[in-house]
Amino acid sequence: MQQTYSFLLSLCFLFFLGCSSSKNQFEKGNYEKAVELAIKKLRKNPASKKQLATLKTAYDYAVKVSEQKVIQYKTSQNRFKWDKIIAQYRRMQNLYLGLLKCPGCLTVVSPVDYQQPLNNALVQGATIYVQEGKKTLSAQTKVSGREAYRQFSKAKSYQENFNGIDRLLTEARIAGTEVIGVSTIPVRSKGLEINSAFFLQQLVQRLNELNYFFAEFRAMDNLMEQKLVPNHVVDLSFDDYFIGQTYVKETRETVVRDSVKVGKITDSLGTKLNVYGKVEADVQRFEKTIESGGLLNFAIVDTDTQTILYQEKIPSTYQWVNDWATYQGDKRALTKDELRLAKEKELIPPPPQELFYAFTRPLFDQVAGRLQDRYRYLRK
Repeated sequence: MQQTYSFLLSLCFLFFLGCSSSKNQFEKGNYEKAVELAIKKLRKNPASKKQLATLKTAYDYAVKVSEQKVIQYKTSQNRFKWDKIIAQYRRMQNLYLGLLKCPGCLTVVSPVDYQQPLNNALVQGATIYVQEGKKTLSAQTKVSGREAYRQFSKAKSYQENFNGIDRLLTEARIAGTEVIGVSTIPVRSKGLEINSAFFLQQLVQRLNELNYFFAEFRAMDNLMEQKLVPNHVVDLSFDDYFIGQTYVKETRETVVRDSVKVGKITDSLGTKLNVYGKVEADVQRFEKTIESGGLLNFAIVDTDTQTILYQEKIPSTYQWVNDWATYQGDKRALTKDELRLAKEKELIPPPPQELFYAFTRPLFDQVAGRLQDRYRYLRK
């Protein structure tokens, strides 16, 4: 069984070795790959006649096929044909650079330098993308602004210092950026307004930290002060909420524990013995709960059309709990939990602001998550 496994393993190794050999790639018509593999082998063994022969033939074919492809691409009516031409020249230039670093390879081939035709193609490609970007940008929509930015970015990747490219990128980004206003949550209590404003501040900050390239989240109050109209408004309001509904639950119980050591006696022989008996106590347990909650109406409105793009009602509740106990009698009758509660005291409930924050915190996370998903398309 072990011999069979070793034999199969050897076959698999030979198979993969054959698939990765320069000769095998040449026979499949993968001339560029054949050249790459031959270069790799000849760096380790410059005198390999087999690899030298494969390299000479494979590189000759790679050059011829590459030239044919470029001619074919150039005759295409596709305006973005320069992408394929640039990719082809880049691959051939990489082969050229690889051959220069392989002294043994230079004994059988004269590598062709494609840098100049590549440079020319990069200029042509950048020019086309700038032309297309300007045409796209002229549509004057948010979508066209974002698409134009991507086209200008492609141009910059081809020509870093293309004339006016940074200005065009800035213009396209501004045109494609959506300003999203987030409303303040109206509340009935002046004391709670501070917490509501904190909720808004934290939400706007968190959304902007997501670094959506084409989105700017602003508080509506801030936008109104600057007399700016957002593209969308995130409208937040409570259909209903309650703060500090108090419930107190009281239970009384007599607890008894048997076989508890209650004393000692001395028998007639003078031996001291433990005395066991029952002990009991009256336990009074208290549980005070203060509940807060609300139903948040969350909507996204398009300011141009005044249509609701998204709407959801999100419920949330929070319960503050205070447990304590008192007892009369023998504390040895109490369980560990009853003893712990007997050490607790009735606490002063949190102020309304804290209760408001406690039940709105989960709402904050849910709203932020939904907005993050909703505006995912505004990433770069």
